[in-house]
Amino acid sequence: MKKVLILTKTDWSEPPRIRHQITRLLKEEGYSITFVEKNSYKSIFIKHRKEEGIDFYSHAQLIHHQLRYFPLIQKLNNSLVKFYLKKIMKKLEFDFIMNFSYNYSFLKKLAPGKKIITMMEDDFEAQAKFGMTKQIRNQIRKTCQNSDHVLTVSYPLYDKLNSYQDNVTLFFPWSQRTYMRPLENGRRNTVLYFGFVGRLNWEVTEAIIKNTPYNFRFVGPTIRKSDEKMVAHLKNTYTTFSYVPYSKIEELEVDDVFCSILPYDATLGNVQATTVSNRAFNLLSLGLPLAYADLRNLIRSSKTIIRTNKTAGEYVDTLAFFHENFYEIQPDIETFLKDHYKSIRWNVLKELIES
Repeated sequence: MKKVLILTKTDWSEPPRIRHQITRLLKEEGYSITFVEKNSYKSIFIKHRKEEGIDFYSHAQLIHHQLRYFPLIQKLNNSLVKFYLKKIMKKLEFDFIMNFSYNYSFLKKLAPGKKIITMMEDDFEAQAKFGMTKQIRNQIRKTCQNSDHVLTVSYPLYDKLNSYQDNVTLFFPWSQRTYMRPLENGRRNTVLYFGFVGRLNWEVTEAIIKNTPYNFRFVGPTIRKSDEKMVAHLKNTYTTFSYVPYSKIEELEVDDVFCSILPYDATLGNVQATTVSNRAFNLLSLGLPLAYADLRNLIRSSKTIIRTNKTAGEYVDTLAFFHENFYEIQPDIETFLKDHYKSIRWNVLKELIES
């Protein structure tokens, strides 16, 4: 059986991201999986468990990656991480490493002769704390240079990483569902927001709710206290606004929905780095077009599928278009999704693994 070692700083129990998608994809394709989870500060011992047919390990680290202000601190932490990873690797056989840690530039020395495929899914430079940008940039550069292949999920990250090393491939998430044409009914008057409720432009969001005749259903946990307060305010102020703290996508009520809205705060750097969110393709598979904030690097598509909006007025016009043309635009959505299914992504990943 083919075997892969997956290195992350994520608990498996966290909300699904592309690292979960890739892990499950490799498992479905017959790989035996060893998954190293989020590092711990509470225990010096390596922890191991088996779940869903996957071997999980976790180990200690010295200090959070965003707080390693000096190269010496990074070196000390790397020494500890390498110590633990060596102990874990001694117990394993694996064909290649799938790495999700931007600061693991030492893997070639730790596992000589093994292929290293690194996924860079976040703009860690943009998220860096004060004084940490240069340190993080240097770590990312070294990790790219010491990887056989680098995957990334956005156009600006592709350009940045490709300037460090010419081994970068765009690799978006994919729809986990096959497109199914929505049932035709006369009840579609609801706009859906699905995902973590935060990093939103609340002023614009409230203006949209106030100035349109539609119902708005927000589904997902709030990120900050301020988001929680805003949700409570909207619930108390507008009878057209409802809130569901959590739902799996397969359990969403969508028979009355005509589009999904993503009114992010476009002034945030990490928001502008977005090309496509992890859930966007799944929402499109439900037949729901997307009304996005004005993100410069959004995935390229027809305006019948995804529209960007700068102002509340533009959102109002976009929602009116999707409401009036919901069934007419379904063929466009179905065609667009043909390039964003699991089989397409597997062909790309398989070629990199075997190259």
